Amino acid sequence: MDQSERHGTGTAGPAQDDEPEEPRTLRRKVVLALVAAFTIGSFAMWIFILFIYDPGLLIDELPDKTFPTQAEEVCAEAVALVEALPEAQTAADPTERADVVAAGNAYLSEMVAQLRPLVPTDPPASQEAVTEWLADWDTHLEDRQEYVQNLRADPEARFTESPKAGRQISRAIDSFAEVNSMVSCSTPGDVG
Repeated sequence: MDQSERHGTGTAGPAQDDEPEEPRTLRRKVVLALVAAFTIGSFAMWIFILFIYDPGLLIDELPDKTFPTQAEEVCAEAVALVEALPEAQTAADPTERADVVAAGNAYLSEMVAQLRPLVPTDPPASQEAVTEWLADWDTHLEDRQEYVQNLRADPEARFTESPKAGRQISRAIDSFAEVNSMVSCSTPGDVG
């Protein structure tokens, strides 16, 4: 009996669980290629988002800038009036706070009334978008008016907003205003 046979170190053939070198190398190359592609893709996505992406390309952007230009002027005047009011959160009592918010509501309601005749008629998608945005403003103003009423009845009343798509309606208003470069047409933070 050969010594290698006694110790079980003979060369009876390759072990059953050893893979040939070629498939293992191929698998390693595929995994490395996938990891490299993922890394490069992630890096490219962040470069695009941080340096190339233009939020002006959002779906709510109006193709004609006539309405946004006119609206910005109307809104800037209203915002100036609202900002000239005392800050609601510094009011001496809930009644005074309600009065300040009610005065702001009057200015903002007038602003929305002045925006309605400016709604574009062409293309129809722009008309629909602006009309929906003004309807959101109507809802926001109703929320503000309800807050005034609640504040007069309950000194501990809190301002709450109607939801739209699972978020506060002011987010939809502000998003549309931002996309269309109507910064003054965003909801003011006067309610506190």
